[in-house]
Amino acid sequence: MVGQLDLRYHGKIPSKYVKLWEQIAYEMSKSFADLIDSLSKEHAKNIDWWASSPASRNTLASPLFHYCCCISLLRELIRKGKPVTEIITDSMAFKKITEEYLVGQRVSVKVTLDRTSIKQRLKKILRPVYTLFGIPVQHLFLSLIAKRTQHLGKPLLSDPLVLIDTVIMPGYIDRDRNYPGLLNVLSEKEKGSVWFVPLLYGFRPWQYLSVIRQLRRSERNFVLKEDYLEFKDFLFAWGHILRVRLLKIKPCLFQGVDISRLVQEEMKSFKGIGASSTTLLNYRFARRLKEANINLRLVVDWFENQNIGKGWNAGFRRYYPETLTRGYQGFAVTPHYLCMYPTEEEKKNAVIPHEITVIGKGLVDSVHKFCPDLQVMVAPAFRFQKVWQERKCFPASSAYTILVALPIMVSDAINILTVLAHDKADLNKNIRLWIKPHPATPPSIIKKNFGKDWPKEFEFIGGDFNECVEKSNLLISSVSSVCLETLAKGIPVIVVGNRYGNPIPGTITEDIWRLCYSPKEIAKAIQCYKNRSQEKIKEHEEVGREIRAQYFEQVTRDGVKKFLNIGLDEG
Repeated sequence: MVGQLDLRYHGKIPSKYVKLWEQIAYEMSKSFADLIDSLSKEHAKNIDWWASSPASRNTLASPLFHYCCCISLLRELIRKGKPVTEIITDSMAFKKITEEYLVGQRVSVKVTLDRTSIKQRLKKILRPVYTLFGIPVQHLFLSLIAKRTQHLGKPLLSDPLVLIDTVIMPGYIDRDRNYPGLLNVLSEKEKGSVWFVPLLYGFRPWQYLSVIRQLRRSERNFVLKEDYLEFKDFLFAWGHILRVRLLKIKPCLFQGVDISRLVQEEMKSFKGIGASSTTLLNYRFARRLKEANINLRLVVDWFENQNIGKGWNAGFRRYYPETLTRGYQGFAVTPHYLCMYPTEEEKKNAVIPHEITVIGKGLVDSVHKFCPDLQVMVAPAFRFQKVWQERKCFPASSAYTILVALPIMVSDAINILTVLAHDKADLNKNIRLWIKPHPATPPSIIKKNFGKDWPKEFEFIGGDFNECVEKSNLLISSVSSVCLETLAKGIPVIVVGNRYGNPIPGTITEDIWRLCYSPKEIAKAIQCYKNRSQEKIKEHEEVGREIRAQYFEQVTRDGVKKFLNIGLDEG
C-alpha cells in the first residue's frame, strides 16, 4: 500500500517513486508536446495564446506537464496493484479529473484539496490584486524611469544593428553573465553595431533607478524597450488578463483522460501573468522599433523558448520579416525542461527564431527532439570559456571539499540540502561542504525555506564559480549546467535525483558522475570519489578534455563574427 501520495505541483513524491516519475516524464514528453501543438493549431494566430502559460511548455513554471505525469503515475500504480489511500493536490481541476478517473477504474481513493496555511491563502487572495494593479504600475514605473534617464543613453546608429536579448541580474550589471567575451574579439566599429536589450530580473522596484543609470552609462550598448513602448502597449499587455479568458479550449485527451479543465484552470489563474505581460511587451517592442525606422541586420534571442521568448520572436518575425533571427541556447538543458525543444507548430507559426544555436556540437541533435528539420548551428560557449583555461586553483589537502551548487528553483535547492542533511553521520569528519546558491537566490531565502535546523556543516560561499569548483574535489547539484561545466574540468559530479531530469548527456560515461536518490547513495558515491587513485584522476581529466571538445565551443574571433552574422573579411 502506497498510503498518502502528494501530487501537488511542488509537492514531494516519495523517493521510491522518483525514478518511476523520471521514466514516465521521459516517455511521455513527445505526446505532451503533440498535445500542446494540437491546442496551438486552434489559436495559432492569437498572440494571447502564445503568451499564456500552457502554450509555453515551461515545466518550471507551468504545472500542466506535472499533472499529466501525475495521471500516468497513478495509472501505473493502479496497474501494479499499489493503490493509494489518499491523494493530495493543489488543483481543483485535477481533483475532479482524478475522482472521475478513479471511479472509472473502480478504485476507491480519497482525493483531498490541499489545505494551505493562512499565509498562503492570503497570498492567493492578494495575487489577483497585484496582477490587476501591481504589475501595470511596475511596468509604468520602469517606463517613467527610462524616460527620466533617456538623456544619459547613447543614440541608436542608422547603420544596420545587431540586437541581442539578455538578462540582467543583481551582481551582473557591469559584468556580462550571458555573453561574456563576445565584445572582446570585435573591433570598435563592430562593437558599435551590437546593442543589448536587457530584461531586469531579481531587482526590487526601488532599485530600478540605480540599475537603469548604470546601464545607460555602461561601456556596452544598451537599448531599453521602455524607450520605445507607448502607453497603449502597456494597456494591451494588461488586457491579456481579460482576453485570455475568452479563448475556448476544446476537449483534449491525454492517455484517454480529458485534461481541458486543467488547461482552462491554468489560463484563468493569475499565475504567470507577469511573464505574459512581458511577452506582449516584447511583441509590441518589435513593432515600435519598426515604426521608428530602426534598421536591424540580426536579432538574437536568449533562447529558452518560454512565452517571453515567443513574444520576442513573434514580434521580430512579423515586423522584420527580412531580418535573420537567431536563438542562442547558452547552456546545456535537461530532458524535462520541455520548452527548450521547439515543436513543429511553433516553427510553422514563426514564434521561434529562424535558426537555433547551441554551445557545442554534442548538443545539436538534442534540439531536434520534436522538430527534426530545425536549422541548428554551433556558436561559442560564452559563459563557459573558463573550462578551456589552465587550472589555477586546487583543493586544500587538509579537507575533502564538496561544492554544492544550488539550482534556481528554490524547492529543488531545498530538496538537495534536505537529502544532504538527512544523515550527516555518513559524511566523514574531514569533509567540508560549501553551499553556493544560484545568483538569483540570496542565501537568506535558502535558509528561510530550509527551516530552523540549519546544519553547522553547511557553509555558504560566494565568488566566481570557476574558482570555487577548482578548489573543490567534488560537485553536488541537480538541474544545472554547472554539472557539465564541472565534468569538463575532470572533476566528478553527483546529480541528486529529481523530477526535472538529469542534466548530463547520456553519451558521457557514468564513471565520472553518479545519479543518486538517497542519502545512502550519496554517501557511497562520495566515498568512491574520495578514494580515487591517481590513475583514475588522470582518466577523469582525459574524459574532461573530451567533454570540453564536444560541449563547449571556444570563443574565437571567427566564431563570434559568424554568430553575429558579420562578414569574416571585415575588420
